[in-house]
Amino acid sequence: MNALVKDCLKLVVITLVAGVVLGAVYGITKDPIARQEDKARQEAYKAVFPDASDFVDVEGFTSEAASAVLAEYDNVIDDHQSDEITAAVEAKDASGATLGYIFNVITSKGYGGDIQLTVGIQADGTVNGYSVLSINETAGLGMNAKTSQAWADQFKQKKVDHFEVVKDGSGNLSHPAEDNMGIDSISGATITSKAVTGAMNSCIAYFNSLEGGNQDETK
Repeated sequence: MNALVKDCLKLVVITLVAGVVLGAVYGITKDPIARQEDKARQEAYKAVFPDASDFVDVEGFTSEAASAVLAEYDNVIDDHQSDEITAAVEAKDASGATLGYIFNVITSKGYGGDIQLTVGIQADGTVNGYSVLSINETAGLGMNAKTSQAWADQFKQKKVDHFEVVKDGSGNLSHPAEDNMGIDSISGATITSKAVTGAMNSCIAYFNSLEGGNQDETK
């Protein structure tokens, strides 16, 4: 019995020591990790709005409110109501005027799991493009959503109600008109193509709900 008690006490001591060590490590690394995450966000914001001088959180934004907005756009977003917009930011110029909006969005529709994007939309509804925050798709296929600038550029400088993935070559790679909603699918990666396109549509839908957005375009 004494041996059992001693072993239990040893386990308690080990657990307590491990907890203290982990707490100390967390305390040391918390601020550097937060700074690194903020730096990554700022770089993503600059990638989609290079002309902006400042980025300000949209007043009153919550992910829950954004989800409620997306639920109203089932005719556009299809089954992407599960997309989550986690941040909404105003991009401002040096004078403080709003150039447009930036959204962080997560879609669970990727072939390899969640895909997280930062999306920029100008004040008049023109899409600036997106930057990938995280993605885990198949190399050489779905990962082209991150590595192929030509594919990502299909979304740029387009002012549409929503985008649609196409497989017949009628998308923006071959027809780069400003009002062309077609997005040529990544070869061998239709699931990824639809995931990213759906996430872009989610951001357009939420943008349209904001003051200054084109609120009647998708309803």
